[in-house]
Amino acid sequence: MYRQQHPSSKIIAEVAWMYYVRNLTQGEIADKLSLSKPTVISYLKLAKERNIVCIQVAPEHFRINSLADSLKDKFGLKSVHVVPDEGAQGEVLSRAVCEVAAYHLPNFLEKGDVLGVSWGQTVSFVSEYVPHWPIEDLTVRQLLGSIANPLLSTSESCSTEIARRLGAYCINFNAPAVCSSASLASALKAEPIIREQLDNLQKCNKSIFSLSPCTPDTHVVQFKIATVEDIDSYRARGAVGIIAGRFIDTEGRAVLGELDERIIGADHDLLKTMEGLLVVSGTFKHDATRAALRGGFVDHLVTDAKLAELLAAG
Repeated sequence: MYRQQHPSSKIIAEVAWMYYVRNLTQGEIADKLSLSKPTVISYLKLAKERNIVCIQVAPEHFRINSLADSLKDKFGLKSVHVVPDEGAQGEVLSRAVCEVAAYHLPNFLEKGDVLGVSWGQTVSFVSEYVPHWPIEDLTVRQLLGSIANPLLSTSESCSTEIARRLGAYCINFNAPAVCSSASLASALKAEPIIREQLDNLQKCNKSIFSLSPCTPDTHVVQFKIATVEDIDSYRARGAVGIIAGRFIDTEGRAVLGELDERIIGADHDLLKTMEGLLVVSGTFKHDATRAALRGGFVDHLVTDAKLAELLAAG
């Protein structure tokens, strides 16, 4: 009885070696050493207790987990996923981050949620990787109206694909994303059909989005929602980032201008009421990302290691 309760360190070390180094299963070890499987499990536990086996997190994973914890604490986030860059950059890095975000998305969502979906290349990449994982009573809505070019990563294409993969009910926003004048936008917003769609955006309790810096090459210029002159005007008023066509300053405060009167979609205040999942990569988005975090637009973050390091540092 005494020997069974107090096995020698030699036999425990042998079991640990076979399991952790030779990669034998617990059943295989039991057969080879004429032990029961419960005894093997007990010996593996004792191997840790006697410090025969010491579990150590690899330095890279420790750094990633430490970064995630640091960002959670610094910005009061609910979850952070930091993706190792491993030398990747550009689209390769963006796709790596988007794939992680896509597989996190079903965990982010719950029965009965209404998910607001933004647009752009990043959200489009996410939509390509979302697993087929039906979520009961899920509704997906566009956060912004439509753009003219169907070949670009539009809000409707992103929301439709995400809804399809999650078995959700998809509601597209049947209105232009931007009008040529504030008066035309105002008139369209007053139309009952469009007014109802805008009102129903209030039902979105969660959102998935990316962002861009307020620079002349931003995606809102590429999508012809804004002109370079519009960007210059907003930058002159302190804008550093753009979320769903809305501009923010370094503290995440709304920067308003003429373009805001012409856009049909969720505004700053509405975006902040949603539990937001931000997917972003690239150090050139540092200022915009930090602004979004400071402004309270983000509750969950998926990003790359280099950008995470910059955010944690300052």
